[in-house]
Amino acid sequence: MKKLIALMLSLVIVVNGMVACTSRPAPPSPERLDPGTSNPNPEPLNPEVQEAIQALGDEDEEVRDAAIEKLAGIGLEAVPALAQALEGEDKEIRWAAAVTLGEIGPEASYAVPALALALEDEDKWVRVAAAESLGEIGPSAVAAVPALIQALGDENAEVRGYAALGLRGIGPEARDAIPVLIQALDDESAEVREHATAALGAMGPQATDAVPAIVQALEDADASVRSGAAGALGGIGPGAAEAVPALAQALGDEDEFVRRAAAVSLGLIGVEAAGAVPALIQTLGDDDWEVREAAVLGLSLIGSEAREAVPPLIQALEDENESVRTAAAWALESITGESLGQDAAAWQQWWEGQQ
Repeated sequence: MKKLIALMLSLVIVVNGMVACTSRPAPPSPERLDPGTSNPNPEPLNPEVQEAIQALGDEDEEVRDAAIEKLAGIGLEAVPALAQALEGEDKEIRWAAAVTLGEIGPEASYAVPALALALEDEDKWVRVAAAESLGEIGPSAVAAVPALIQALGDENAEVRGYAALGLRGIGPEARDAIPVLIQALDDESAEVREHATAALGAMGPQATDAVPAIVQALEDADASVRSGAAGALGGIGPGAAEAVPALAQALGDEDEFVRRAAAVSLGLIGVEAAGAVPALIQTLGDDDWEVREAAVLGLSLIGSEAREAVPPLIQALEDENESVRTAAAWALESITGESLGQDAAAWQQWWEGQQ
């Protein structure tokens, strides 16, 4: 079962883009920090850091990339200088500084106020990089949530989309953004709508109020939005039970990624999705092996309430794809409590003895 859970989580991450959130130290104050007085490393600026900061504005792209890599490797010690660089006159340096802070990740929490201010930069690419990096910093960037919410109204669609991704990276700590993310599901940009679904899914059970709007997004003209919506419902979990009929219908979507996400999400909703078992059984015959595997995994998570799926899962033990066969054995064990491996004949004999 541990292998099943590991595979299940991997599939969820791919389908839904869920972000695992861990407890982190309290984020810095949302006011602008003065690197001269609040510097976590008050010693004089490392010449190596200073040189790399200057290289961020080099005309040669390879030089800039090398500088980003170097500063990211230095990590915490470079953060104050990078935060200060976000206020410089050179937009290339501001952009590269924002990108580098994202590469550093959670250790760059000192720079959260500066990145929040950079969401108002005159250059759209700086705003995009700032939003993305706040998401890379994660839950400790919670102080930037109000600024990211405001960025969801940016005139530029790419900025709006990355603002949603930033909120997704912060996760449940960004719950104040849920009402605005629901509104973003009607954005004119499909990319923004897609990222808004991912952000709502990352909020987990707290986003239950968003379920009706996400169900509507399952009918979006853009397949990536439909896939994101299906995955988001799984992220919300049992609280998305009202979406079960819509997800069952999505198992017949023309796009394989939508079908795959719908199958996994039905499993994540759990026993409340038992009504979708017949649709999941039908999906075991899908032409796409990854969809078949997702259907098997969905049934396994529904558990004993999916007992009617035992005969078709026994048939799935002879699927042409090894991953499907392996998943089917795990699903049979999850549903029945028996452990007979991938021996279809043994399973069939056991099942007949139960009738």
